[in-house]
Amino acid sequence: MKLQLILIITQSIISILKNKYNWVIFVFIINIFSNTLYSKTLSEYLSSQTYNKSLSFWHKANRLGALDKDPVIFSSNFSSNNLKYNYSLSIYSNRYKQIKFVLPIGYISRSTNNFELKIGRWSEIITNESSLSSGSLLISKNALPIPKISFRHKTYKNISIFNFPLSIKIGVSHGWMSKENYIKAPFLHEKYLYIKKQINNQTNLTVGLVDEAMWGGETESHGKQADSFSDFIRVITYSSAAKSGIPQERINSLGNHLGVWDISIQRIQKNLELKLYYQHPFEDRSGAYQYFFDEIKALKFPSKSLDGLFGIEMINNKSKFLQLFLYEYINTMNQSGREAASDSTYGWDNYYNHYIYQSGWVNQGRVIGNPLFTLGSNFGHYSNSNYIINNRIKAHHIGLSGNLSNKHKYKLFLTYSKNYGIYYDKNRFYNEKKIYDFERGIKQFSSLFELSFNNILKNIDISVSYSLDRGKLLNDNQGFLLVFYYKLTNLSSSQ
Repeated sequence: MKLQLILIITQSIISILKNKYNWVIFVFIINIFSNTLYSKTLSEYLSSQTYNKSLSFWHKANRLGALDKDPVIFSSNFSSNNLKYNYSLSIYSNRYKQIKFVLPIGYISRSTNNFELKIGRWSEIITNESSLSSGSLLISKNALPIPKISFRHKTYKNISIFNFPLSIKIGVSHGWMSKENYIKAPFLHEKYLYIKKQINNQTNLTVGLVDEAMWGGETESHGKQADSFSDFIRVITYSSAAKSGIPQERINSLGNHLGVWDISIQRIQKNLELKLYYQHPFEDRSGAYQYFFDEIKALKFPSKSLDGLFGIEMINNKSKFLQLFLYEYINTMNQSGREAASDSTYGWDNYYNHYIYQSGWVNQGRVIGNPLFTLGSNFGHYSNSNYIINNRIKAHHIGLSGNLSNKHKYKLFLTYSKNYGIYYDKNRFYNEKKIYDFERGIKQFSSLFELSFNNILKNIDISVSYSLDRGKLLNDNQGFLLVFYYKLTNLSSSQ
């Protein structure tokens, strides 16, 4: 039966290729067929403990939420230079032959001087990590982008304060988040401020503060949330809730605030570019200011008491084989202390989780921040827990990329993590006299090797990758992913 199916599809391919304009159909058929092989053959044959026959980690992480259980995708992109607009439509089929439509990118923007007004959905990395990063601690490419209205600087603007030259970049956005398991359509508030100082002709220092807030909407446990204009002002100014608000929000700030301090030093010398960066996550004002600066003052770097993502990136423009090297270390073990203060102002920050917005920092069922943080619905032992069940992490991530020839590029990811769950579950399991799987740390290793072939045929690029998971967190898994890119250059678009 399988042999007959292969013959039939082969004949179909031959007929399709007779017309060069039917390459779109060809790619779609190939993807459907490869999906059948993967979900029904490779996954079962190569993986002994694959849960839900899901893709391996680096085949689905940081791909705008488009890939999950099935590696089938068809996309197109178009842009204009005047009134700039862009769209991307992804079509894929799961094992039940259902067709799903995903619009990861679709926006309209207008620029005046250095300011830009942007409306829609797009992939945006605000923080200063590497292109090979495991993912920002705040917003990565892991989840489907959130639709929003944004007003921002396109590039840094030079200013002078008391004859002290600086460059700044600011942005503010209002967005609409999706419905999750415990949350119904909350709003998103986003703002950031970056300051860059040129130390000399070769070195720049950048310091940024990014604040995100979930607010409004309706929650399963606390009902409809405050969403008036005055509440909006409270969210913007990081103020407490009104007297009629939830007690915890009258002590802290209205809404689910989280963000990062983002610090980077970049040095460019001849053909070598070196960048050091650090992201410090926070969930409240104590994590953003009081505890953070106390730790810096105590010079406890790089002990476990100072949470964050530490990265070093080296770009060698002279070397073709190894053009970019990246190393990242992630530590989120402290979270402003293991015990929460009695007034709920200090400690136990519980990254990506929130007592009101209980689905956490999630959009369309995917973690918005770094994908190494584990959502319960994506984990076998906690499949019914729709919150972040693992945010205490120690991880090492290595990324390499370069050229094997003028038309052949490669990318390599090596990621090792030790995962300790969350403080809340640890205490809950202890009180219930249950064994907590994360007590001593769950080890996990994930890797990716990708080869890209440019112009292998006219207007056609191909990438093939192999991804491997080994460990007790995601269970053992491996698989191949084949992607075709067909460029319609005459139409100023790509498919």
